[in-house]
Amino acid sequence: MIDPEELRFGSGGFADTGMIAGAGLYRSRGGLFVGYDEMGRKCFSSQQSGVLLSGGARCGKGNLIIPWLVDGHYPENVIISDWKGQNGVVAQLQVRQGRRVVNFNPRKRRGVAAHRVNPVPYIKGNSPTLIPDTKLFTQSWIPFSGSSNAEYFEGSAQRITEAVTVTLAQLKGSVTLPVLADKMAGLGAATEEWLSFEYEMTQSQLPSVREVAEDLKTWRKQGNDGSGFKGIKNEIAKAFSCMSDPQLREALSPPFDFCFSELTQEGGPPFMVNIMEDQEFATTSGPVIKALYTCALIYKRRALGSRPQLWCLDELGNIGAWPLAVGLFTYGAGYGIRPVAIVQSTAQLENLAPRASEIIPNSCGTQIFMGVRSVREAALVSKMIGTQTLEYDDFVLQERARAAHKQAVASVFLEGADPYEAMLGAVHHERLAQHRTKQARDVRTLDEVMNEKQGRAFVFMPGVLEKPLLVQLRRYWHRRDLAGRYLGDPFHSPPGRVEIATWRGQVHRSVITETVPDQYADWPQYRSSGQWSYVQGFRP
Repeated sequence: MIDPEELRFGSGGFADTGMIAGAGLYRSRGGLFVGYDEMGRKCFSSQQSGVLLSGGARCGKGNLIIPWLVDGHYPENVIISDWKGQNGVVAQLQVRQGRRVVNFNPRKRRGVAAHRVNPVPYIKGNSPTLIPDTKLFTQSWIPFSGSSNAEYFEGSAQRITEAVTVTLAQLKGSVTLPVLADKMAGLGAATEEWLSFEYEMTQSQLPSVREVAEDLKTWRKQGNDGSGFKGIKNEIAKAFSCMSDPQLREALSPPFDFCFSELTQEGGPPFMVNIMEDQEFATTSGPVIKALYTCALIYKRRALGSRPQLWCLDELGNIGAWPLAVGLFTYGAGYGIRPVAIVQSTAQLENLAPRASEIIPNSCGTQIFMGVRSVREAALVSKMIGTQTLEYDDFVLQERARAAHKQAVASVFLEGADPYEAMLGAVHHERLAQHRTKQARDVRTLDEVMNEKQGRAFVFMPGVLEKPLLVQLRRYWHRRDLAGRYLGDPFHSPPGRVEIATWRGQVHRSVITETVPDQYADWPQYRSSGQWSYVQGFRP
């Protein structure tokens, strides 16, 4: 219970070991590592709600992310957006955790397997949920940007793409993105191929599809320029521009190596899915990345009792508008999905949807800030940590009171003052001489937040911890408990070697590559090459 009189300016501070133990952070099963407390004990967050990890570039976020993937504390399915092809590569050795590894790796980089994945296998002509499934796909593929000027064009583009996708699914039985992109490229043209497809749309049992077909006819008669059709086509062309990339088309074309439905199979093994599109293609390939996550979401929400999933959404703001991401943080826990937004600043969340930088953090049960470099974010963190009430001796005030006390006593003898009044004055000044002054102070001021040492992080868990947690982070390659669980960093490790911690200190060990044992030969990460890699001295 907070005493508002005693702590009149605030009760801010950091959680102590008693609070941490009471919150169960030392023994959280299946939780995510959040750092070491002041006693060097590991702390974990086991909530089902989302996580926000905000930290500037090169501040050491990987010292949290890599342990999430390799320490074995989280045993379920993991999907990670790996723009640099770094985290997923370091964590490829998942045999210890029994995880199958799938890499959506359209550029075939980093020397790891590249798997073909269909982001829209759930769109089937005979599916009872064909229409809502297609709506969800089109709304992620061509999201509303929030601009009132673009709303008509974006909404019309969604409506047309939905109608074409539904018709294609009913004619072919299923859909793939390259086939859909090719069909959208001929939209409204007077070619035999398109007119034949448009005729099929006019024969649809769905009024919404027939309506689109009639609109396309009208626009074609008006020279493809009526009612802003040119602007609508531009929105569609922009959304499907990534599908002219031959590498991306190949990764999205059959034969497919993996379907997200495998993550929800009863009794199936856990998976780690690495979405490894290159950073420089984030803007153009954004619709594909969103489609992959939409696919995973659809299958998971239809199998609520299936194995939980951890979604590490690194550089979340890079893929542009994605309102579904906001919903994911508000209701994902109900589906058994724990999303983690990994950003350099919460301002990046604004790219997803209006007010996303407020809604997403408010939906996260755990918020972690490290390497704060913007004044805006530092002010936010400072306010979140709170204000404390300080008590101190005001020496000037106390010395004056002591002097007044002596004067009151002396006045009886030297000036013949009334003893009773002199006694009252002396007692009053004696109390003033012992009085301690209170004042308010931020537990961490704005500049102190920005200048916090690297390797420290502020962790907030409202409703679990009554005060924020100040933790220390060690480089993951300096942790003896992780030795042998990770492979070399493609950007920093010497070729064919990896740094690990031993009882003798830091050493470099060779990465052994050899024929994979028969019991693992059919795992997706080894199926194509027939080889596996591990750290010397740590053969799984």
